[in-house]
Amino acid sequence: MVTTDSASDSTIVSAGGSNAENTGKAVHLLGEIDSVYHAIADRLIRAGASLTDSRNAAEITVAIGTAAANSADPAADIAVIPPDSQPPDSKIIVRVHDLLVPEGLTGWGSEVIHEWVEWVKEGAEGLAPADLEARHWVHIRDASDAISLIILADADAISQGVIDLAGRRAWSAEAVLDEMGLLWGRYTDALNLSHSIESLSSIPGPAAAQIKRRVTRPNLTPLHDALKSAGRDEGWHPLTAMRLGIMELFAHAQMKEDA
Repeated sequence: MVTTDSASDSTIVSAGGSNAENTGKAVHLLGEIDSVYHAIADRLIRAGASLTDSRNAAEITVAIGTAAANSADPAADIAVIPPDSQPPDSKIIVRVHDLLVPEGLTGWGSEVIHEWVEWVKEGAEGLAPADLEARHWVHIRDASDAISLIILADADAISQGVIDLAGRRAWSAEAVLDEMGLLWGRYTDALNLSHSIESLSSIPGPAAAQIKRRVTRPNLTPLHDALKSAGRDEGWHPLTAMRLGIMELFAHAQMKEDA
């Protein structure tokens, strides 16, 4: 059974009507209830955690977002923050870079990818919204999966400090925009029944469209080691393809437009 306390930031999960009957780790979440919060909460629930609105009843407290991480008193055990945030005094700080959230969100430094979606949908005229030379995009599903593993790991299994979380491969703005243009063109051709032999021919795979020059990537070794310590033998191995993430971006943008 899932219930929500409107006076708190957390969802209370109980099995058979009582938190005491839930055998999972009791977790207290702090933060604005946005797409990142929901993704982490949902992943924790599926992993068997018990989310509680009482910090005193929790085995571990997690602050999600800059405001929650910096205002928690005492500091949360684990903080999940955007890349440009000042790290709080938490034991473990997961710093998330280049987060791809199809539903959209603000405050995590990756709003530009939604601006690109609108630019492509509107005909890709003029200059695209400017961005960094390259990003290491990571889908919210992969990010929330990794974060939940860290949260639910044994307290002494994960080394304390900052853990950077990002995708493994670098994507230039040009490569992402090219991929968006190809996928949006196929979608509109299907709607208008205007496919041609050229439009139906194979699109180059995303791997071929990756940025060729060397770019600096966040150090993923602490993340890889933390996930292995938490029981995932392969360590950090994100599964969601960039192409799928882009398709989901368009799908959510279209749903908002049709609403």
